[in-house]
Amino acid sequence: MDSPRPVAVTNQFDDELLIRIDNSLCEHPSDNTCRPALPPLPTRGSKFEPLEVPFRAPEVRNLPTTALALFEAFVPLDLVEKWVLWTNREPFSRSQAPLPHSRRLRWTPITPDEVYIWLAILIYLGLHRERRIQDHWKTSRLGIQRPTHPIVKFMTFDRFTQILRNLRLCDPDNLISTDFDYVNDWSSHIQQISLHLYNPGSMIAIDECMIRYTGRSKQTTRVPSKPVPVGYKVWASAQRGYFLSWIWHLPKQAMGSAAEPIRRKKPGNNDQIYLNPTQSVVPALIKLLPEQPYHVFLDNLFSSPNLFVALRRRGVGATGTARTNSGIDKELVQWKADDSKGKLQWPWGKLQAYPTPDNLINQIAWKDNALVLMLSTVHTGNEIEERIRKRPANVSKPQQRAIKEEFKDKHTKKLKLPIVTVEYNDEMGSVDVGDQLRGYMGYDHITRRGGWKAIAYGFLLDTALINTFILQQRGNPQWQTFDSQIRWRSYLIDQLIQHHATNGTSRQRYRAGAETLPMSEHIHKQRGKCSRCVACQGFRLGQVRSQSQQQRPPLGALDDDSKWDVTGPGGNPVMRLPPAPILKRAFLKGPALRVDPFLSRITGKMEGLHAYETFGFDLAPPPSLVLHLKPPFSSSLPSLPPPCHPGHGDDLPSRHVERD
Repeated sequence: MDSPRPVAVTNQFDDELLIRIDNSLCEHPSDNTCRPALPPLPTRGSKFEPLEVPFRAPEVRNLPTTALALFEAFVPLDLVEKWVLWTNREPFSRSQAPLPHSRRLRWTPITPDEVYIWLAILIYLGLHRERRIQDHWKTSRLGIQRPTHPIVKFMTFDRFTQILRNLRLCDPDNLISTDFDYVNDWSSHIQQISLHLYNPGSMIAIDECMIRYTGRSKQTTRVPSKPVPVGYKVWASAQRGYFLSWIWHLPKQAMGSAAEPIRRKKPGNNDQIYLNPTQSVVPALIKLLPEQPYHVFLDNLFSSPNLFVALRRRGVGATGTARTNSGIDKELVQWKADDSKGKLQWPWGKLQAYPTPDNLINQIAWKDNALVLMLSTVHTGNEIEERIRKRPANVSKPQQRAIKEEFKDKHTKKLKLPIVTVEYNDEMGSVDVGDQLRGYMGYDHITRRGGWKAIAYGFLLDTALINTFILQQRGNPQWQTFDSQIRWRSYLIDQLIQHHATNGTSRQRYRAGAETLPMSEHIHKQRGKCSRCVACQGFRLGQVRSQSQQQRPPLGALDDDSKWDVTGPGGNPVMRLPPAPILKRAFLKGPALRVDPFLSRITGKMEGLHAYETFGFDLAPPPSLVLHLKPPFSSSLPSLPPPCHPGHGDDLPSRHVERD
């Protein structure tokens, strides 16, 4: 009785390709990522027939008129309005309702402008990293100096975390089966606009990339060899760092991310090509690109004669490194084994190529630092190009004798290299380049309560920033181009806040007013509600104030005849301040105030309480000063600048004093 045929499934992107898990080796029992496991070919062809793939340079199409419009093409207003609608309709999870005294109950509806400001702050957090998110909202106080981040003027920490936790990127009524379903709408849009503004060239690379997430999820996987070993895996196609298309990796789905419902092999169809679940993502990713000839570069995770033949039948050339169990010629397998033991006596640069039995794929062995095995449907192996190479740092292994003899005592040398290896080295790292750009300045804080947030803000947002950066760099924008990601992201932050902060409502009551106007041109502005002005709270124009400082007790006034006598060590007078309506805190506890000698303005600490004294002129105090409230003095006093009217958003009055 014949053994049952292996079950095959259809590739949802190409119904002529079937997926099968036999003749493959899984890397991990809980993951469907697998490599080819095929026996060596006993025979070979007579003459290789290369596939002609004309070279085509990438083209950046017409860009929007402003940098902000370019970024908002990747995060469009109509999509943000959907996020706002879904969030305001149901801001809390049905399974995680807030507790009776939770801060989440103070939720107020969001607006599209507020979402754009929130995205600007999210980008800012990637540029200016702190150990914790809340550290960006911490301010300096006596004895503790911190950097002041300007984002605190536009959104409170509580509001930022509210939006981070509750913002919905999909309809809450949709059925969610994986973490990727939360972000599919935004993901599809970014891929669409990326290809709308950028026409890919002929050479592309396909590889895997990782999104860091260490929480619990059925979609996370582990790749120890990657810089990010644990997280979500994404199969991506890219060109010189520009992401073109991607497919989410589903580790628990036996037949892979590109599989459709099961169907068995049709009888008598002996010409059908079968791919394993990992190889099936290659034609799927190419199917997402515009229909034109491509030359795709792959690593040994994908390469096998079956895949290369399937791509060639679809007009796609392929080049990639190969393993000995990928189904290549048996003599190449033996050469690789001998080279690993140091028994292969090949000089550096020797190349040997054999075609497969159908003459459609070229099997190449080239002696470099070690013996390199490659498959290609484009290159014959005879094409040569000169390049300057560096001598490897370590040449102590037996198989490295050839390259050691080639370089001798030279550190660099101009060598003749086969173009198949030159192009592979130039193009294969395209996905890794994008990964590096994404990892430098992305949001780098722990993601809680939903792994989809790591996908949205750790991959999709960064991909939008990287692709816009490359577009303005390689295209012809109507603004000055930026040559660094820091400058590009900083400019986008400024533009987002400048354009959307006027309509945002997240922190209007915590701002200092029109900070660019001179103090003399300030006009008192009625807020329409009971609130204290900025000046009367002892803050200079543009200085940050936190929400906790809104709880201070009301200010009172000392007698007009009161004066301050500033004395140094031993009670010696240093200076006296003139009589004036001096504001102070009610419930004054103790008359003495010790002055910090390292501050240029009187800022002190009194009996364990913090006090802030600002007089509008600089001091150079001795190591220890004590302020005493004394009867009026008749001696001459130092001259002070004229007082200003304390209005909302004004600078401090020149004789303004605050004490706790």
